[in-house]
Amino acid sequence: MVMTATSYGGWVIAIARALESYNIDANEILPKADIDIDKAYDPNARFEVIKSTKLFDYALKESNDPCFGLRVGKMMRPTSWHSLGFALWSSNNLHEALDRITKYIKIFTTAARANIDEKDDRIRLSGSAYPAYKPVLSNAQYEAFLATIALLCRNLYPGTFRPLKVGLPRAIPLEDMTPFNDIFQCHIEFNQSSVWIEIDKKTAQQRLPTANPELAQINDQLCAKYIARFDKSDLASRVYYLLLETLSDGEPSMDEVSTALNVSSRSLQRKLKESGTNFKSLLDGVRKELSLQYIQQSHMPLGEISYRLGFSHVSNFSRAFKRWTQVSPAEWRASKT
Repeated sequence: MVMTATSYGGWVIAIARALESYNIDANEILPKADIDIDKAYDPNARFEVIKSTKLFDYALKESNDPCFGLRVGKMMRPTSWHSLGFALWSSNNLHEALDRITKYIKIFTTAARANIDEKDDRIRLSGSAYPAYKPVLSNAQYEAFLATIALLCRNLYPGTFRPLKVGLPRAIPLEDMTPFNDIFQCHIEFNQSSVWIEIDKKTAQQRLPTANPELAQINDQLCAKYIARFDKSDLASRVYYLLLETLSDGEPSMDEVSTALNVSSRSLQRKLKESGTNFKSLLDGVRKELSLQYIQQSHMPLGEISYRLGFSHVSNFSRAFKRWTQVSPAEWRASKT
């Protein structure tokens, strides 16, 4: 049993809208990423992150716009985030809204996490991919997320909203940074390990005109129920996310995983069996899932893939890959060129 990381269908709709704004027929682009636009309009639809990334890549090429991610951010609507959008619009202040984003980030995607850091006069919301998904997510995806957050804050805030500064994983600025400056209206730092936005506390604590605690509470409950439907917090799920965190540090033993999860090895073994799986199968399944995503990143050497999957040697990875796909990694790549 492997729980492939997914993203909310609202991103697909926003990408389709962005493509149409360039007079590009989204119905011709989405099938290339094996995505059905009709399915995206299902309010419970989710798509594998690797498909979402492919769609971003195709859209970026078709639009010929390195700022395409920002355009996607502009196309996001409160309904693009399931019940989270309404919970955010009902928040008492921006701090509370950003707290909700960290709490319900899995609605956006299960390939990343978010957190808030507080200093004396400012707060910082940051988002980062789980280590296993860092090679998969693109600059466009990070920038779409941050643009969405900045524009949300600007729409909610009763006065003129400007962040103190923002951070992007993009290595260097573009020649023309006008679209970035138009959206963020603040200092931008590049080559960051995560995507982040900083807001001064006075702004973050200003009461919002759309605040409605009762509506916020109702939608919080809907958020929790929605996440529970696709991401059950059972022990197998916890093992899965822990493997995403730790695989690049080497193959973890069941004892190490059980210690990290604060359960005994015997209890872990028993509960996984009750879930219809076992530790070895989970580890093998996660490695297979990630290998099929990494192998599509043509710039990633096989040695790096092996390292990220926790194999001690490339030959061990090659044997495992051939067991999963009946061909070697090199043969798989050659067949796709």
